[in-house]
Amino acid sequence: MGWNDTCKLVFIQIITFVVVTVNIFSQEKGAAPETKLPPAYMLKANFKLQVYYNYVLSDTTIVKRVYADSSQREFKRIVNYYLTIMQPDAPKDGFSKVEVSIDSINYKFFDGNKVYEFSDIETANPSVFKFDDFQTYSVPMSMQYDIIYSPYGEVAKIEGERLEEKRNYVEQLKTSIPDSIWYYNWKDGLSDARLKQIGDVIKILYPINPVYRDSIWYSPIELQIDGLNIVDTVELKATGFMNNKYSIVGRFVKPSTIWKNTKFYDIKSLSLPYKIINSKGNIKQTLSATGVVHEFEINLNLTLEVGNPFVFKENIEKHLRWEMVKSFRFK
Repeated sequence: MGWNDTCKLVFIQIITFVVVTVNIFSQEKGAAPETKLPPAYMLKANFKLQVYYNYVLSDTTIVKRVYADSSQREFKRIVNYYLTIMQPDAPKDGFSKVEVSIDSINYKFFDGNKVYEFSDIETANPSVFKFDDFQTYSVPMSMQYDIIYSPYGEVAKIEGERLEEKRNYVEQLKTSIPDSIWYYNWKDGLSDARLKQIGDVIKILYPINPVYRDSIWYSPIELQIDGLNIVDTVELKATGFMNNKYSIVGRFVKPSTIWKNTKFYDIKSLSLPYKIINSKGNIKQTLSATGVVHEFEINLNLTLEVGNPFVFKENIEKHLRWEMVKSFRFK
C-alpha cells in the first residue's frame, strides 16, 4: 500500500503541494466575509495523543436510474456511522497509528413505497437482515482497525488484529458458501477502500510550506462511492479563520474510477462495465489551529453509463459529512 517514497515525494512536491496565488475561489457577491486569514500560516491535521474523538459520518445517496428502454427508477439511502478515533502513541519514524472503531450505524433505504430501516438489533424488523442493500452496507458495523498515516499525511496502511481475523474467516467460508454476492459484500465491506472511506476523517493533504493568503494548492483524494473506487485531484483554498479554526473549500477536477467488480442496487451481475460520463463536486473542511478536523463535507454528483451494450444510466447525488461531536480523555 502507498507509493514508493521517492515517487510519493515527487508527486507531493509537484502536484499536491504546488501553491499558486491564483484566486479561483472568489466569494459570492453579498456573502458575509469571514475573519481574515493571517498573512502566512501552516496547515496540518493530527490527533492529540490518547484523546478519544467521537465523529458522526452522515452518508446520503440519491440515485436516479434510466434504463435503455427509457423506464426510470429512483431510490435513496441514508447511513449514519458513529465512530470513535484515538491515537495511542507518538509517531514512529514519522508514521502515526490511529485506532478507529465503527461503534454503530443507523440505516434507512427508500425504494418507492418500500422502506427498510435499522438502528439496533433489538428493534429492527427482521426483514431488513434479508435486504440485499443492507447486507452490503452493514458489513463494517462494529469493526475495529488501525489507520497508519505516513509522514506525508496520506493513509499508508489499514491493519488490525480483529480486521485480519475477520478477513481470514471470510476466506475460509468462501469455499463452503458458493454465493458470489455474499462474498462480494464481505470482501468489499472489509476492504481497505471501504474502511478508509469511513474512518479517514482527514481525506486531503496540506502544503509542507507556509500557505499565503489567496493561495491554492492541490491534493489527491481517494473515495469509495457506492462501491466505486474514485480517484481525483482536488483544488483547495483556505477562505477564512474564525474561532481558532480554518475554513477550507475545494472542488473536484475530474473524478475517475479504478476498475473493480461493483454491485449496483438490485442488479445481480457483479461484472457490468461502467464509466463516469459527467461529474461535479466540492468539499468543505473546518480544521482547528491545533490540527483537529471538526467538519468535513463532500458533495459529489456523478453520472455513470453502465453496461456494454448499454443497460442503464445512473445519476448519483452524494452528500457526505463527518462531524466531530465530542472529544474526551480518560483520567
